Amino acid sequence: MPMNLLHYLIIIPFIVGLLCLVVPKKLSKLRDLLAIGGSLATFYFTIVIFLRKPVEWFYNDLLLLKVDNLSGFILLAIGLFGVLIVVYSLKFMAGKERLNEYYTYLLWTIGGACGAILANNLILLLVFWGFLGLTLYLLIGIGGPEATAAAKKTFIIVGGSDCLMILGIAIIWFLTGSFQMDNISVHLTGMLPTIAFISLTIASFAKAGAMPLHTWIPDCAEKAPIPVTAFLPASLDKLLGIYLLARVALDLFVMNKSMGLLLLIVGAFTIIAAVMMALVQHDLKKLLSYHAVSQVGYMVLGIGTGNPIGIAGGIFHMLNHAIYKSCL
Repeated sequence: MPMNLLHYLIIIPFIVGLLCLVVPKKLSKLRDLLAIGGSLATFYFTIVIFLRKPVEWFYNDLLLLKVDNLSGFILLAIGLFGVLIVVYSLKFMAGKERLNEYYTYLLWTIGGACGAILANNLILLLVFWGFLGLTLYLLIGIGGPEATAAAKKTFIIVGGSDCLMILGIAIIWFLTGSFQMDNISVHLTGMLPTIAFISLTIASFAKAGAMPLHTWIPDCAEKAPIPVTAFLPASLDKLLGIYLLARVALDLFVMNKSMGLLLLIVGAFTIIAAVMMALVQHDLKKLLSYHAVSQVGYMVLGIGTGNPIGIAGGIFHMLNHAIYKSCL
């Protein structure tokens, strides 16, 4: 099977991550070079693919991986943030324990995120999405015994929402007979389409951190290593969660006014409630985490409008937030 450009975004981080895992601890410089090289190579291919989009990969006449304007934009952000976090980690994490595992999980997270964004098949999307839940749990756990409870809570919330994602995908297959995302357009008329829409929307809310599925983010911010917090709750999980919400609301389903109103309500509630909770925090990390949750509300609100300008604004704020919150 000939290699496709899209394969490199998945294969490079996974292979380099595996190499980081087996490098002897006394060769820490080699491990650091591998981590930087793997993230830079992934970023390079995101740029190449972004400039060449649309790029597609077929297997047995099935379009399994593809890049369009939205996914190319997200991939570019993932590649950039991946490089920045690896470079930042070299100094911040120096001298800490389990660094081989840390860089392995970090690179695997980058590869899994690229796979989830590239996937044009719902089963493939589910595999990468579930894998990202596992790496999220492992990265938070790097913070030591105090982070274990936060990691378990995160896995329960995000993993539980993945079960709803399975339900939503199963209903879509029952209604359409297809897992191919480019062939699916379900009208929200009837109980089953509505259940599928809500199930997938909840999965996106859990990943992005919209209320009431936000509670893992403050715990993660408080207990996890700072680079993990900057990369996952502050940037990558926002990109993934809002990307899924955009695909669900704009591509997989023909959203009606009722579901649009639901998104508007969740978005508005998240903005107001999270800011109120941020105001009473005395820990800077938790304050920033609640502020990050509030910003998800603006993104959900933008998509819920169903208006091209509102959708563009929500997606733009997704990138805007990922940049400034990671820097904070």
